[in-house]
Amino acid sequence: MVKKIKKSISKKRKIIVLFSIGVVVVLFGVLSWQYFYPVYNTAVRKDRIVAIYNSLKLDDTYQLTSQSVFGDKRVYEWDSGRSFSSSMQYAHGKNVDVTVAELTKAITNAGFVYFEEPYPGSMYVQLHFKSAKGEYIRMTVSSKVRDDALRNAYLMGVTPTPAEYNLDKNIGPSNVTLKVNLDDNNE
Repeated sequence: MVKKIKKSISKKRKIIVLFSIGVVVVLFGVLSWQYFYPVYNTAVRKDRIVAIYNSLKLDDTYQLTSQSVFGDKRVYEWDSGRSFSSSMQYAHGKNVDVTVAELTKAITNAGFVYFEEPYPGSMYVQLHFKSAKGEYIRMTVSSKVRDDALRNAYLMGVTPTPAEYNLDKNIGPSNVTLKVNLDDNNE
């Protein structure tokens, strides 16, 4: 009878140990998934954004001046329906109209369709494009000469002159900003 009780206890211990190991394995799997899935998802998003920039096939005449490319979805604190865009800024040695035409062609060749010009007639050109996958490109092009004149005046603490305000908005070289967003166009 004592042997039977010992065997019964031994079987119960085995079951408890196996059950405990199973629970630990499942918990480890769930915790690993929670940690690694966002890292994987961020990498996939960043790769997609980089692929969009690469699909434009910009040549060496577009000199990269600044970039902020990231894969995580960065939602605005004050508006959860909007998110920040990755951004690349370039200097291009041609007039604004030529630069806009070249970039529009490159963006449409990459599979994007023009859908909006939010500020027609302003001192810079901004065009919005969307892909069939719901990805967005915001292209902004302005005169670097005019931008620099106004920025320099403000940095020196003086009010820009009328001549600086009235500089030709088409004169080159051009400042270019290309923003890519996989989620929305609400920046």
